[in-house]
Amino acid sequence: MARIPQKELKDAMGELSANAYKLLMYYYSCRDGWIFIDKNIAKTINTSERQVKKFRKELVDKKYLLLLKGTVDVYFIGKLAVEKFEKGLVDIEEDTPTEPLISQETKESK
Repeated sequence: MARIPQKELKDAMGELSANAYKLLMYYYSCRDGWIFIDKNIAKTINTSERQVKKFRKELVDKKYLLLLKGTVDVYFIGKLAVEKFEKGLVDIEEDTPTEPLISQETKESK
């Protein structure tokens, strides 16, 4: 499980809708390598798959989440993770970071 930076936690409370915030906290609660399946997320946070997609888009739009689509989808969760990736400070081929959280979902699991 990732450690949530306190500043980010407080900033997110003011910047995100309540449900997008809930989704962000769900993502943070999962260990590295977790497989994110919208149907399971929707059940866990008590909403629909369609709403999960909407909340995820809000996280992406506000730079709390970055998704790299590929054979394996890579999730950069949290503003610090997104910033580090955008600045070229994370090499997903060579790094295996535990902070910031990076989680993956294979195409076969969908």
